[in-house]
Amino acid sequence: MKKIKDIIKSFCIILFVLGYVSSTLYNGNNIIIANILDFLSKPFVYPPILFILGMSIYEKEYTHEKLLKSSFYSIVISLFINIVCFSIIFFIQKENDLLLEYLFKANIFTFISLTFLFMYVVKKYDINTQFLWGISLLFSIINTLLTVKCNIDSNIILGSLTSIIYSSSNYESFSFLAWIIFPITGYIYREVIEDKKDLFYLFSTFIFITIYLLMIHYSKFVVSGGPLIDFEHPFTFYHMNLYGGLMNMCLCIVIYNIVYFISKKIPAKINRHLKRWSRNIIFIYLVSILLINYPFKLLFDNLIEVNFLETIMLFAIVFIISDVISYTIEKRIIKSEN
Repeated sequence: MKKIKDIIKSFCIILFVLGYVSSTLYNGNNIIIANILDFLSKPFVYPPILFILGMSIYEKEYTHEKLLKSSFYSIVISLFINIVCFSIIFFIQKENDLLLEYLFKANIFTFISLTFLFMYVVKKYDINTQFLWGISLLFSIINTLLTVKCNIDSNIILGSLTSIIYSSSNYESFSFLAWIIFPITGYIYREVIEDKKDLFYLFSTFIFITIYLLMIHYSKFVVSGGPLIDFEHPFTFYHMNLYGGLMNMCLCIVIYNIVYFISKKIPAKINRHLKRWSRNIIFIYLVSILLINYPFKLLFDNLIEVNFLETIMLFAIVFIISDVISYTIEKRIIKSEN
């Protein structure tokens, strides 16, 4: 199963870098391409990576002590992203509203930190998985209600801080109540697939991809919360309601099942790179953000806009450099200390 997780994590980090290059630099002349890249870098990145996190926690890769340590390390990374990757740039540019928003906002590592704390409680008290699933649905319902009733756009600091818990404002955020459904689903699914054979994966893929496509079709009738990416209001994805959570949960299971079959056919040479990208996913994530933000956001202040072909070329350059730097950090710093 580790091979499957490595493939999915590598797949996610590749799409993240592609999407971040596109959202930062692509000039948007072709709206269809811009929307496709935006879609690939959101539902195909964040829900699956959190789904895999839940599976890893189930597999006892995280002891009680490691869960607490991981929570602390995640909040440190979260602060690094908010301050170094964004706030410093907005401080230099004197963008005070953006500075306050990014200084206090909930990014994915803020959410991961809370997830580790939550799963620490789950594992310590051995909470039943069926009860756990009910908790995730309840949290999602509460988030949906709070999003409608308790919007806090008027105060940047309060809106950003409360968005750590629920989707309180129109700022991009990974609110705990909205997103916990994905690691919990991964945690439960890992228990379900124990000793399952190919027929199970084939049948469940058919079931969940059917549900996913039906939910996409009927999502136009869901008014509040925005289960899909609304390209006029792009932050609705980060504030997904219960409908959106269940829909993207189905997508996570479909991706895992498809990769289950694909993983058997991947050559060892390619698998070696996938393992490295998976192992260094956090470094690649951070380095790629820094490589894009400082040269372009700080030095050129969004004056550079590129077409689709240039976007792909810049993605390749950024990813290769991020990979080399991450591998160097792993080999020369981390391994030397051990």
